Amino acid sequence: MTTSNQAGVFGGLNPTAYNASNPLPLFIIQLVIIVVICRLLHYPLSLLRQPRVIAEVIGGVLLGPSVMGHIPNFNNTIFPSASMPLITLVANIGLVFFLFLVGLEVDISLVLKNLRTAGSVALAGMALPFGLGVAVSYGLYRTYHVADNVAGPVSFGLYALFIGVAMAITAFPVLARILTELKLLSTNVGTVVLSAGVSNDIVGWVLLALTVALVNASSGIVALWVVLVSCGWILFLLFIVKPIFRYAARRSGSLDTGPTQFMMIFTFVIVLVSAFFTSIIGVHPIFGGFLAGMVVPHERVFAVGVTEKIEDIISLLFLPLYFALSGLQTNLGLLDNGITWGYTIAIIVIAMATKITGGTLAAKVNGLLWRESLTVGTLMSCKGLVELIVLNVGLQAGILSQRVFTMFVVMALVCTFLTTPLTTLLYPAWYQKKVALWRRGEINWNDPFVDMPTVPNRADTRRPSAETVREDAAPVGPLKVLVMLTRLESITGITVFLRLLIPNRGYASGEQAQAIHPSRRSASEKVDSISIARQSDALMIHGLKLEELTDRTSALMRASSIEDEDSPLSLRKDPILQSFVSVGKFWDRSRITGAKAIIPDHEFAEYTASKAADLDSDMVVVPWTVTNTADSDFLTSKMIRIVKGLYESATCDVVVVLDRGFDDAAVERVNEGNNAANWMFTRGGHGERHHILFPFFGNKDDLEALKFLKERVFGNKDVTATIVHGSIDTDSHDSLLSFTSAYSERIVLESIDSNVTDVSQYLLRKAKQEIQSSSDFIVLGREAVGGARTQSTSSSSLPVVVESTPLNVLGDLADRLVAGGVLGSIIVYWAK
Repeated sequence: MTTSNQAGVFGGLNPTAYNASNPLPLFIIQLVIIVVICRLLHYPLSLLRQPRVIAEVIGGVLLGPSVMGHIPNFNNTIFPSASMPLITLVANIGLVFFLFLVGLEVDISLVLKNLRTAGSVALAGMALPFGLGVAVSYGLYRTYHVADNVAGPVSFGLYALFIGVAMAITAFPVLARILTELKLLSTNVGTVVLSAGVSNDIVGWVLLALTVALVNASSGIVALWVVLVSCGWILFLLFIVKPIFRYAARRSGSLDTGPTQFMMIFTFVIVLVSAFFTSIIGVHPIFGGFLAGMVVPHERVFAVGVTEKIEDIISLLFLPLYFALSGLQTNLGLLDNGITWGYTIAIIVIAMATKITGGTLAAKVNGLLWRESLTVGTLMSCKGLVELIVLNVGLQAGILSQRVFTMFVVMALVCTFLTTPLTTLLYPAWYQKKVALWRRGEINWNDPFVDMPTVPNRADTRRPSAETVREDAAPVGPLKVLVMLTRLESITGITVFLRLLIPNRGYASGEQAQAIHPSRRSASEKVDSISIARQSDALMIHGLKLEELTDRTSALMRASSIEDEDSPLSLRKDPILQSFVSVGKFWDRSRITGAKAIIPDHEFAEYTASKAADLDSDMVVVPWTVTNTADSDFLTSKMIRIVKGLYESATCDVVVVLDRGFDDAAVERVNEGNNAANWMFTRGGHGERHHILFPFFGNKDDLEALKFLKERVFGNKDVTATIVHGSIDTDSHDSLLSFTSAYSERIVLESIDSNVTDVSQYLLRKAKQEIQSSSDFIVLGREAVGGARTQSTSSSSLPVVVESTPLNVLGDLADRLVAGGVLGSIIVYWAK
């Protein structure tokens, strides 16, 4: 290293000048430019639901000779030819590990479960494009292979074999992401496409390895040795390495808890050794990485754990480098005449038409509907990054010229870009729902089909009037509740709320069969639990665990590994869902089930609302855990979006349980009569009392909340309440009196003095007093205290005296109570 290099820029070092002894400065510049441009391009393309590989290849094309290469000295300065070997080396190391991740994604059991359908769709989806690919290769070979002076020309037979493979390949990794993004993994179409994609992927890589081996072989006997040794290596990995790998993972506990450092080192060594071996025998090293991924144990959490540890650096740094290289080697200027464009269009048409036709016919033969079959064919036409890898291998091996390489890159981009919009058009959500109902025998195919019921507005007749609240009729049937679960911290708080909804006979002490309001309770009263005879279910709970689907491969693997929604295996795989369902098994008169979904976070609200409609739920309960006590920005943007989205899309009531925890006095009350061992199972249920503070102002949400307390909560005779009301109309006042008189021993009714000028401040003080002395919960209608957010006062509305949190998603009073530091849980009721 020279003195100027050691002194850096102060010694005259030019960081953009390539120096073989110190290539890092220029490499960092290249890497940052590539990554930044790819991420900037990905954002607008992601709005069109396009995979990231599209942005990475387009970014490479922009940086290459097609666009920025026209800027004088740009390529010579930023991407000089002397620096390309280092970029290629790093990109290929990343590619080997990426193919290892692809091998991890491959689930052979999925193919075996759907062997007949997967085999026929994969075979038809490869045979037809392979055949027409061989046909078009004749013209490509005669027109371009010799004319473009490809180094080391290959025979037409090998050329045709490679073009056929390039036409027949399907990009399984991108395909799996599209299926997950479009929520098709659990449909017939998703099952068929995923299993066929795995089959196609395996056969495609084998054919590619065979093609490269034949090209690199100097004679027929050498090619035979390459094929035989490759087969021997595959058998060695499957029958020697794989059992050793599984044994080591089991002994180290990695199958259950994730890979240890030793297992990660062991995994890396297998990947690198396998890539090295396939490289030295004349097959591309990426084939070795793919094989290493297939021998890693897929049981439990091991494969997902390995993926989580390495996926980010591979997908965020190494892969953009590789696909940017593809773009740098793509020169659209070579498509400079009508014949070349004619071949390019022909390649695109053949690639799309043959894949769609072959996949459609095979799917139809296997019993799918025509529209489903056409969707299968369209999805199988996806090319993506696997196609680009194949093309780069062909370019490096001297099979393709740069001109033909550019043609096929354009084809890969077009096919991949069209896959998502065509699938959305052919297989929309309403059609999926109709097919599902038809297959279950719930509708006739030719009957008129309405996708979703009309969402009622805020003035809908489902809103209770004061008269309906005064009715004494008991609720009909069990209460159906869908609980949205996102965090483990929310489990304890939400169980407290749900246990309130289970009817019981209350606590017994002599003649006493129910709780007494704290103000009327003797100081010596003890808490004794009773056994309750199991009756018919009064509460049906469905826990819906939602997890964000990201671009990470591990998220995709978790999504694709989810079994049937209520299967025991699905519950065991998720600790939050398992904890929630397990606790519910100890409850009387309730039935609890669970399901898990991995979807983009912007679809949480819509998916939850749709699930609630499918289950005919009476309400959606959203737990919202807040750990700090006086948090002005407690409404995070994510929860705001979820709750606001539920208000807009849910067809049932929405209850937000804002878990603020218990203060010291509340904890002492709750623990009275309970020991630490039965805390989780008795909290909120038999063995403890709960007191509710309910501010009531007679608006629509308050009336629905009042009806909810009467019909559901006060069926649990261990619940008492203090109801504080402001100025309300006569009907609402009569309803309130009717309710409180029916539970006179358990409810205290208070009115707000007309001389009180700051109602919000009064309620804030009242809430703090109640929480400190007796209350565990505060129940609010969302429109409490002037839902219109006005500063004026009237006989029927109260002033808003505080600026609310963003979007006013929980209402003004809830905002004020939280900002004022009130502890205890706040239940906000919003009626559809």
